[in-house]
Amino acid sequence: MESSESVEAEKSFTEGLSQVEWWRWLIIFFLVVLSGCYSGLNLGVLGLDVKDMEMMVKGPHETEAEEKDARLASKLLPLRRRGNLLLCAILLGNVMVNSLLSILMSDIAGGAIGLLVSTAVIVIFGEIMPQAVFSRHGVKAGAILSPLLYVTICITFIFSYPIAAILDKVLGEEVGSVMTRNKMKHFFEMQERNMMIEGGEGKILRATLELSKRYIEEVMIPIEKVYMLELNTLIDREVTQEIYSKGFSRIPIYDGNRQNICGVLMAKDLILFNPDRDQMTIKQMSSSLRDSINFDNTTTCLGVLSQFRQGTTHMAMVTKIETDGERDPYLRKIGLITLEDIIEEVIGEEIEDEFEGDGKEERRQQKEQLLALFMNRKAHRVLHENELKAIQ
Repeated sequence: MESSESVEAEKSFTEGLSQVEWWRWLIIFFLVVLSGCYSGLNLGVLGLDVKDMEMMVKGPHETEAEEKDARLASKLLPLRRRGNLLLCAILLGNVMVNSLLSILMSDIAGGAIGLLVSTAVIVIFGEIMPQAVFSRHGVKAGAILSPLLYVTICITFIFSYPIAAILDKVLGEEVGSVMTRNKMKHFFEMQERNMMIEGGEGKILRATLELSKRYIEEVMIPIEKVYMLELNTLIDREVTQEIYSKGFSRIPIYDGNRQNICGVLMAKDLILFNPDRDQMTIKQMSSSLRDSINFDNTTTCLGVLSQFRQGTTHMAMVTKIETDGERDPYLRKIGLITLEDIIEEVIGEEIEDEFEGDGKEERRQQKEQLLALFMNRKAHRVLHENELKAIQ
């Protein structure tokens, strides 16, 4: 009995399909495509982040592909900014199309078979396949189908606008995705693995994010290791040779003890100084000393870098408030911070100066030429004729 009923149902379903006019099939095909477009746009376009699209449009664009994506994003961005209105219009359009599609399919094939067929068509061709495609090409698909979105908004405006206005009021403005510091670090690591950025670039970017959290006390040079000169030091040949052999461009000067920093001597101020002819103490050159600035040990590397960027100095002393039970709190100098120390923190490795690394011998010869400026007896053997004339 049951088998005969199933045979009759299948026979009536086949006869019903054969009697359907061609234009009905055309309408069904059009509705399935439209349903797929709405379903794909719902996932592909509304899944796009507004901030990402704004950055995509703004650029800069390094390749033609990026310029093309920016043009597509610029067409879609005005619609995407009205997220709730776009959501309501797409969903209303999708519901209307699917409802109409179900009515037409039920007229053609009623009963359980018609239900299964219409469900399978809508799910496969109206949901799964378009969402899979649009989720990977959301910007391009949204830009191409932007006229459809505008038409849908106009048709459904009387219903979609009030609902969108309520959502805007209740949920507030769409902010977009915000990345925390840790998320940005992981993002840079992923970009390195995907070969989108160089390994060194990712390392620098991650270290830069830590500048606002890293204190200068962690990267400074301890006061015991700082090369200094006493204010009453006589600048003779040995001292000048020692200064240039150290390779420092700025030298802290102290008066009496190393806690009493009174200024900074610039090595370039000694370029034309002849130690054999113009012997004098650093104190006698006090007018050439630069002021020394101090930073508290709790200052961040980013704060010091901002100060160094102003160009007043690239070196500062690090101080710390000391307290004990027998005396009032006082400031004690505990180290030295330079621009080079912060840059080394950013790049994650030490910077080789002119006396280190590859080419050491060549730079040693350059140093000898510089020292010859203060040692006239060797000048004729190291310097060129024009350089000797400049010294004289």
